[in-house]
Amino acid sequence: MTNAEDNIRKSLLKRQKAIDNFIAHKNAFTVSRNQIIKDIEEARTIWRNTMEQLPEKEFNND
Repeated sequence: MTNAEDNIRKSLLKRQKAIDNFIAHKNAFTVSRNQIIKDIEEARTIWRNTMEQLPEKEFNND
């Protein structure tokens, strides 16, 4: 009977470890994604500011 209990305990511990690893990877992905979004928004702001400083006549395609 103890062998079955040990097998169940090992199975549950293995499952808990897999869940913990999944949560850790999910959190790392979320942090990375948020940093990428922040970097893109910053680059967009820099681009707008740069384009506003350039002379209009030379860079206007109209």
